[in-house]
Amino acid sequence: MNILTRSALKTRNNLPYFEIPEFAKLRWVIHAFLTRLGGVSHPPYHSLNVSFSNGDQREDVFRNRERITSVFGIDPNRLILLKQLQQDGILVLKNPVEMNSSPLEYDALITDIPNLFLGIRTADCIPILVADQKRKVIAAIHAGRQGTAMHITEKVLRKMKEEFGSSMSDLLLTLGPSIGPACYEIDGKVFKEEWEPFALKKKEEKWMLDLAKINRTQMKKEGIEEEQIFRMDLCTHCHHDLFFSYRREGRTGRQLSFIGILK
Repeated sequence: MNILTRSALKTRNNLPYFEIPEFAKLRWVIHAFLTRLGGVSHPPYHSLNVSFSNGDQREDVFRNRERITSVFGIDPNRLILLKQLQQDGILVLKNPVEMNSSPLEYDALITDIPNLFLGIRTADCIPILVADQKRKVIAAIHAGRQGTAMHITEKVLRKMKEEFGSSMSDLLLTLGPSIGPACYEIDGKVFKEEWEPFALKKKEEKWMLDLAKINRTQMKKEGIEEEQIFRMDLCTHCHHDLFFSYRREGRTGRQLSFIGILK
């Protein structure tokens, strides 16, 4: 597994972001994990909040999104954002007309359409980006606790194989910044027995859970090798100066991660 740390932070036109070097080598792919920095939103959404649903001013969210699309040279109308439901719904986009569906109530997207950019919004959950190096297919996954319990990452990989003929050996996968195992406590009532190898029992009916490790294990179950997986070793709860964290802040914003196919 390939691990990126805070030292990998880059800037483009004063907008901070993270980029995976192996993904960047694919000349047909553009991607980024944005931070909370570089926008116009006011506290508690400061500053690059991209979500309308948490109480932020709509005009500020629009300006933040416009800043991101402008800096990366993306057509704002081609950035696809979901109404994420913390479930396992997967939207496969093969025809641009499908983009007119509203709202898009899914937690993952897959496409091979050029000039289309798949976005995931998070504030502790895991944004996962996938690229098929040969078939030129991409995916973006929102993997929270509930989606992880439903094995959404496994289902996306299977769907890529079924719909596009992807071979697992051709995929590159990266897990973006998310809450780490030292900060993510869950109640016993939502704890799954299959998670015991990835958890530490803190006290009665309380567990500290490694959500990222569970998703990496799901990837390997589908045939992904360790060297195909990239991970950002940055806990959103700990690095709250860089990222929004719902667990730490409660009322807060959402950062954007995206991947797209260039023409």
